[in-house]
Amino acid sequence: MKRLIAAGALAVLSLAARPGGAIPGPENVLVVVNANSEDSRAVGREYVSLRRIPACNVLFLDEVPKGPVVSAADFRSRILTPIFSAIRSRGLAKQIDCVAYSTGFPYAVDVSADMAGKSFPRFITQPASLTGLTYLYDLALTADTSYLDMKANRYFRDRASSRRDRPWSERDRQLQSALSAAVARVAAAKSKEEARQPIRDAAALAEELARSHPHNPELLYDFACLRALQGDADGAIRTLTQAVDAGWLNVTHTETDSDLASLRGRDDFRSLVRRMRTMPVLTEASTPFRSSVRWDAARSPTTSPEGRRYMLCAMLAYTGGPANTLDEAIASLRRSAGADYTRPEGTVYFMASADAARTGPRRWAFEPARAALQRLGVRSEVSDGVLPQNKDDVAGAAVGIATFEWSKSGSRILPGAFCDHLTSCAGIMTGGGQTLLSEWIRAGAAGSAGTVTEPYNLQAKFPTAFLHVYYASGCSLAEAFYQSVSGPYQQLLVGDPLCAPWARRVSVTVTGLKAGGVVRTRRVIRPKCAGASPAKRYELYVDGRLAASALPGKPLLLDPRSLSPGLHEARIVAVVGQLEWRGRTVVPFRVAD
Repeated sequence: MKRLIAAGALAVLSLAARPGGAIPGPENVLVVVNANSEDSRAVGREYVSLRRIPACNVLFLDEVPKGPVVSAADFRSRILTPIFSAIRSRGLAKQIDCVAYSTGFPYAVDVSADMAGKSFPRFITQPASLTGLTYLYDLALTADTSYLDMKANRYFRDRASSRRDRPWSERDRQLQSALSAAVARVAAAKSKEEARQPIRDAAALAEELARSHPHNPELLYDFACLRALQGDADGAIRTLTQAVDAGWLNVTHTETDSDLASLRGRDDFRSLVRRMRTMPVLTEASTPFRSSVRWDAARSPTTSPEGRRYMLCAMLAYTGGPANTLDEAIASLRRSAGADYTRPEGTVYFMASADAARTGPRRWAFEPARAALQRLGVRSEVSDGVLPQNKDDVAGAAVGIATFEWSKSGSRILPGAFCDHLTSCAGIMTGGGQTLLSEWIRAGAAGSAGTVTEPYNLQAKFPTAFLHVYYASGCSLAEAFYQSVSGPYQQLLVGDPLCAPWARRVSVTVTGLKAGGVVRTRRVIRPKCAGASPAKRYELYVDGRLAASALPGKPLLLDPRSLSPGLHEARIVAVVGQLEWRGRTVVPFRVAD
């Protein structure tokens, strides 16, 4: 039952396409530094300098728990709560969209106390990652274990569809839990006879869930598998057809799934497989990220207080032990900052290794992602093998393997690339017997990610191949990542969250304020921008804090009355185009005594 355990967890799948994909800038990032770690201070200083992060957006924590894993209670009291308290007290709540941890922090959060006394499917393992749980802060702060759901991320962009699955009720969740238990009994059966009753039980539960969720492709696929195991071949074909109509397109898994072995000789099964191979796969367009926006269960922005909020999050580096050195971490951040706007003349490589357990969950999206990248004018290849061999143009890589040695590939990673290898222990930064994500950073990638414990090979826990499509559309690295993973609680994201190689450069000029000028009374600032598209709005930041915003053609007002005498800084930011690219000019000025 390879897919069945995840059926209910991927309940919400479709959302009408929307334009957007806002790019956070340095004004929108809070850099969090471990005050007691020399490496953390060094990485933080470097990133603040490279990205021109305002001083008010840097937070030093002096009670960071030691060790690679922190308890959920300590995570909340000594890391998460101080972060959001600082955002509020510094007047940054309207502008911070991303938390960037320097090195020197635990990579994982032990959530066993949160899980105590509750029942979860066996694929809900622990611990969680530092970045995943920070992204899901709205749930984590209150110990709401909905952060463990495979659909916890409502900002996730999925396959485009005109028909949406309905939200899952508490009754549905109970049925899904019972379904998982029945599947476990099937797996534990020592004979076909012993498995017969658990299969009947599971099929009855799946049928009841399918009546409530007739457009959920994963659930329908698993119901088809159960019908096939029961010997109901006609029913299995009907349900499998429904699954394909609803968006199930994992043709590789369908062809090799032993649960469907009894169907492979049928003409209607072969016809359905051919149809799956030729159906176009479109994903939902990027949607602007704002930490202030709430998302409902249908993955739409909402004003309801029941909606969930998120915070983009990445760890800038993890240094020490088998992970990266301080020099490697700093070199990576410098490369990443230099990659912005370069539109790399490289190739994104989707590698289909012989390790089906790791390649399998994501391979269904390789060809559709390649086609989408082609429409964007970005080269990509779907190839057999572990790593791209003797390629000097790796602009991104999606790999499925437990261990590898990049140095033996003869290939070169271009600045700005995101690379990962979908395996169980890539995020166990103290070493877990498999190649760590830090190998990609060492080889030149701007970012990588991996799980911090055994996750089971569920696609929902890993980024889809469409991450590279969102990235090449002009999103930042952090936006592209979180739009591509629906259950991110165990994913540790390491690298530069602001890196945006395919974003468009925007130039800003202003009249009404000159560098070094003295401001005595209220000033009218008139901004103009040159770039890919007209401005949607302008924002004025004074000493790093959002002070005003205005539509094009309207002035920004700088009021010095609340400022102390002396030197200050104005940042005038243009927010441009459908993807909300940002450009800025920084003007130092002095307030008269």
